[in-house]
Formats: sequence, C-alpha cells, structure tokens
Amino acid sequence: MIGRSSIVERNNENFSKKKIKEKYKLSLDTQKFILQMCWAQHDAQWFLKCKSELGFKKANELNQKTLLAMGKIEARHIMNALNISKGDIKTMPEIFKLMNTIMDAYFPKIMKFKFVINSDKEGLGIVKKCFIWQMVQKSKGESEYECACNFRHRGWLEAAGINGEIIPLKRISEGDDICEFKFVMHDSN
Repeated sequence: MIGRSSIVERNNENFSKKKIKEKYKLSLDTQKFILQMCWAQHDAQWFLKCKSELGFKKANELNQKTLLAMGKIEARHIMNALNISKGDIKTMPEIFKLMNTIMDAYFPKIMKFKFVINSDKEGLGIVKKCFIWQMVQKSKGESEYECACNFRHRGWLEAAGINGEIIPLKRISEGDDICEFKFVMHDSN
C-alpha cells in the first residue's frame, strides 16, 4: 500500500515538470481599470486600518502627509513619461492638462470631474462625483473624515515646480453638491 505522503510527492513531481504559460487575456483598458480600483481600494483600506489602530485624528494626519507625498510621486511619474521637467509648466491651461493626464492615469472613470480655465494663472477644479467620499460614507466615517485631496493636488503642483495655492470653495464632505477648488498660480521668485 502506498502512503498518502508518497502520492503527494509523486503528484508534486508531475506538476513541477509542467510549466503553465497560459493565462486569461484582459484588455489594456480592463487592466487599467482594475489597477485603478485596486489603488483606490488600497488607499481606503490603508486609511481604515490606520483609523482602527490610531483613531480618526491620527489617521487624517497620516492620510494628508501620505497624499502630499504620493501626489509628488504620481506627478513625477507622469512628467517623466511625457518628458516634462520641473518648472516647464507656466500656465493654468498647462497645469490642468497635466492634471487631466494624472487623473486619467490613476483614477477610475467613476470619478466625475472637470477643470475650467479662468485665466493663464487661475482656474477651477470641479468634482461632481467622488468615489473616495462614497467609500467614506460606506465606512460610516463622514463626521470625522477630513478630505485630503488638496494635499494630493499640492503634491502635483510641487512636483511641477508651480508656486501656487488651492482654495476650497465647496466640498461634498461639508454638504455641498459638488467640490470646487480655485487654483491660483503665483509668479515664480
């Protein structure tokens, strides 16, 4: 009689000799969407775990610091891919073009936003649907969550070498129908 461990060893030998190279095919658009959703859900899970371990106040602080750093990293990757150097972007239309590119690369289409140019140095960012806020609502954390998107945007501006500010005008998290942010570029010193 052959023992159970002998059968397992023999089966393992058979499997180790046969390489499987087949895989399911996913379109690039599907792969991109999956990666974007995983990134967003990773972000949400990270925040929830920090909240559970450290409380809302510390989780919000860490989230803001992390998103500022991640914003810089996100923008640098896109700028490198486009051969744009820090300091190359000089106008609001250029920064919003970069931001549209960043948003398209990192955020799923379920985020509804647009950028509106007021002048070469000023514009508005408008968010009509925010999946991040929807995830916050699902976690029942609306009353204590501090939106950190402007920290991410600040990271984008810093990575691009833009001297400017972001002024929140409306926030979904504060009961408004949309988020609206005024972007103002200052002359470089």
